[in-house]
Amino acid sequence: MKTHCLANPRSLWLLLGVCAAPLFSAEPQTPSHFFDEPGRRYLSVRPQSGGRVDVTVRAAGDPGSSWLWVGQGTRQEKQIVFAAVVAEDQDRGAFFVAKGGESKLEISFRPGQKMPQDPGILGVYRHISEEKLTQLMKKEFQAAEDRLDATLKNASRTWSGVDKAVAGDWKTRWPGLREKWMKIAYQPPAQAAAKPTVAATTPSKDAAGPEKDANHWLKLAQATALGYSFMQQPPELRSAGGWDGEYDDGFGGHVSIRRSKDGRLRVTLSCTRGGELQGTDLSGAIPAEAVHEKDGESTAESAFTEGEDQRQTQVRLRRKGGFLWVESKAKQPNVSAAWLDGVYRWSPAPVE
Repeated sequence: MKTHCLANPRSLWLLLGVCAAPLFSAEPQTPSHFFDEPGRRYLSVRPQSGGRVDVTVRAAGDPGSSWLWVGQGTRQEKQIVFAAVVAEDQDRGAFFVAKGGESKLEISFRPGQKMPQDPGILGVYRHISEEKLTQLMKKEFQAAEDRLDATLKNASRTWSGVDKAVAGDWKTRWPGLREKWMKIAYQPPAQAAAKPTVAATTPSKDAAGPEKDANHWLKLAQATALGYSFMQQPPELRSAGGWDGEYDDGFGGHVSIRRSKDGRLRVTLSCTRGGELQGTDLSGAIPAEAVHEKDGESTAESAFTEGEDQRQTQVRLRRKGGFLWVESKAKQPNVSAAWLDGVYRWSPAPVE
């Protein structure tokens, strides 16, 4: 099994901290946060050194949704002029002007442009405190939880045949899946160093843990959104439990399977978890004698060997209805926090 880091620009800028700071500070500061309540849009402004400013806008049309616009610009007198962050060989598009202060911020087009296009960031945003931001993120997380509960109940009622039981199976796995995701996606803010004391080295059993910050609740909401997005898609009715196809688990995991004429399964497993932070690829073949079918369920198991050091990972697949279950166990320690295990939805193999 080989491990590598993969980049996903959407996840690099999600909610850049939670502390409020003056909009036009001369030195790098923690970001100021603003909120457009009618449009459910969150604006984050982070002053950088040298007059540079990072600007992000996140729209929360659905709880936990991850639509994000990322821009960068400079302070010019009492305003910020900025445009989208893009690759070096791409056009930055329209330029925007942000005017205001600590109480509110208004984004408009920079004058003089020909037919500028708005990505959905124009408008007035009002400043919110750290406490208010945390409350809003907790509320969004709860809304995502409610959506997931309703989605699972609907799947258990409306999905056809053997697939109805998948909702209950997935729900049982959900706490562990979310915990894995949070270990990758969320990093708690650094705590200020404190002088050691006797009380600090022997905390009370009743001592409360640290308060969860706004980014913690946002990451929980986003993980939950991935969950309800996956479970609200009914399985393909065309699937009859055959092996050939493409499979996705809704959390960046993908499996591709093709069955050869001699009965072997050619399998490729890959995942990107938490965007650029963790990724894993694994491929191999399962011999025909290790593929079994009984009572509408198919199983296959084999050890995949990869790398110069001949690392081995035992892979077990179970195929039933519109889904694939994956279990893997590496014989050597894996430094990656990514995982391959889970429930994957089938889709047909592309026509070649």
